Amino acid sequence: MTITNTDPSATLLNDAVPAIPASRNAMGKELIYRTLVLPACRSMFDRVWLHIEGPVPHPAEGPVIVYMNHPGWWDGYMAFLLDKIVLNERFQSYIMMEERQLRVYRFFTWCGAFSVDRRRPGEAERSIAYISRLLRERRDRMLWILPQGRIVPNDRRPLKVYPGVARIAKQVEDVLFWPVALRYEFRGEQRPEAFIRVGPPHTSDLSAPEETMTADVQARLTAAVDALRDEVNEERLDNYRTLLRGKRDISRVWADVVAVWRQTMQRLPGRSRQPDPPADNRAPDSQR
Repeated sequence: MTITNTDPSATLLNDAVPAIPASRNAMGKELIYRTLVLPACRSMFDRVWLHIEGPVPHPAEGPVIVYMNHPGWWDGYMAFLLDKIVLNERFQSYIMMEERQLRVYRFFTWCGAFSVDRRRPGEAERSIAYISRLLRERRDRMLWILPQGRIVPNDRRPLKVYPGVARIAKQVEDVLFWPVALRYEFRGEQRPEAFIRVGPPHTSDLSAPEETMTADVQARLTAAVDALRDEVNEERLDNYRTLLRGKRDISRVWADVVAVWRQTMQRLPGRSRQPDPPADNRAPDSQR
């Protein structure tokens, strides 16, 4: 189903193309996922946690704009995991990426990445018109966008966003929004853990002024990021599940070695299995 748009400003840029357009390639995307994204996430993180609020968007409900906070370098990889594992690639995904970075990592165009240069207003408008046209053409398309525009410490407030989300939505005219909050924490493991909190999906009053829509996006994203922070800090993770488990770190390997050694020693002939001494009779850790 094609979604029409009668906005004169959008018509003027109907054929606009950014400096680096997307060049979606299914085999290229799979290659990037299998050889770059997945191994890197498994090596870097002990675990990636996921909590989904509300229903997962369906292609018939699209097009969808996924707006995320931008706390670290790994944010694009987290979007990749959601696209592959949660959404099962049911949408044609696109992601807005800084032109300077995309020129270096041009192969990301296979995944739907296209360029934006906010330093040049005309070029930024071309990128907005380009993705708006793509979203209008098909409901099963999805845009992943980091409206903060740069990496920002997770707990800095106010959480400020650029108006790109509102501008795109107003040009598309019929769109579903899906907020995503990200956080990375060192807890009880050698490597950090990633936390993803998505949803709930929502619509917006597209007749409202751009400033009003941008303020709504900012408020919703702030609420999602704050909720994720509180759930992690207070260890309220009952609603989270493991999206991806990382490689075994040295602490787990060593724990397995110790367990095997103890089992082996207990099985030796003539060795009786004695209970451990009471806790208060044990030597301090520093003397063991």
